[in-house]
Amino acid sequence: MTVPEGSKNSLESDTPPAPYATDGTDFQGAVRYYHGVVLKKFLKVFPVFLILWVQIFVTQIGYLLPVAIVGMLGTVFTLFLLVERLTLIRKCSKVFRTYPLEFRTPVEKYSMESTHTLFLRFGGQGGTPFTLRAKDALRGRWPVGITDGVWFAGDEPFGGAFIVPGGGEMLFLQPKDWNEAEKYRKDAGPERVEKARRAGIERPARLR
Repeated sequence: MTVPEGSKNSLESDTPPAPYATDGTDFQGAVRYYHGVVLKKFLKVFPVFLILWVQIFVTQIGYLLPVAIVGMLGTVFTLFLLVERLTLIRKCSKVFRTYPLEFRTPVEKYSMESTHTLFLRFGGQGGTPFTLRAKDALRGRWPVGITDGVWFAGDEPFGGAFIVPGGGEMLFLQPKDWNEAEKYRKDAGPERVEKARRAGIERPARLR
């Protein structure tokens, strides 16, 4: 489901200032912070679901089977979520290690899907001629102040990652329609293609 245009501003994140520099000088701080938060979230719920699951093997009490099923499903889901989030963080880190961060402004907000996926474009001179799809490993709302600009690393026809000043949100992005951006990738040249390969953005990623 796509959020209507008029509702976008009401769905902005209320994230407090980041505990690391968000001026394009400390992407490693953003990566470390995201790793820490993801692991804390995982460790807060995973042991609970795991206990609910394994208790059936210890107690051998039949009427606790529904509880064990809930625990099993919760265990699998939290593991899946952990892998997905860590994969997204790893993708951002790889991009930041390959490309320099540059400030891009303004950012044009287009829409947001219920899957916590944001659709946007970089505006201004030399803006993006196609829509980009962005994903945050932790949050699913529009970062406050994103329209004022972000610290971007990457190559738009292939994708990249960015950090939002202030709140420090870190998002991975690629073209919404990979085929639409194909003509721009064909004009990229071997050096840009090789750089995209090193950054892990030479192919479309699965952003759930």
